[in-house]
Amino acid sequence: MGATYLIYLGIKMLISKTNENFELKNNNGRVNYKRIYFSGILTNVLNPKVALFFLAFLPQFINPEYSQSFLPFLILGLTFVTTGTIWCLTLVMFSSKLSDTIRKNYIIKKWLDKTTGGIFIALGIKLALTKK
Repeated sequence: MGATYLIYLGIKMLISKTNENFELKNNNGRVNYKRIYFSGILTNVLNPKVALFFLAFLPQFINPEYSQSFLPFLILGLTFVTTGTIWCLTLVMFSSKLSDTIRKNYIIKKWLDKTTGGIFIALGIKLALTKK
């Protein structure tokens, strides 16, 4: 069923006629940043991969002699938050520039839709031909 659905989505993207006016619709031009922020926090808190990462990976960098102290965990936590924040801010700035470019150039959007459709079809075929 999953392979059929991927192929269906790919074909739909390849044959769809998109409108050249593809601006995102906004509610009165207002963005609720507080809601977006708390949605991100909720996503990360409920993500089991984050907890598994901290439980499995980070203790390897703590000297067993200092395992009862909070300082090594605090340093590693702050390091993780700092690098994560830098990465996310870089990603946001790059995505913002890229989305502006795509919105201004209809040909790029059309090309991306066709490429994504082809990838969906290829993944659907690969999934369908995979032996269990």
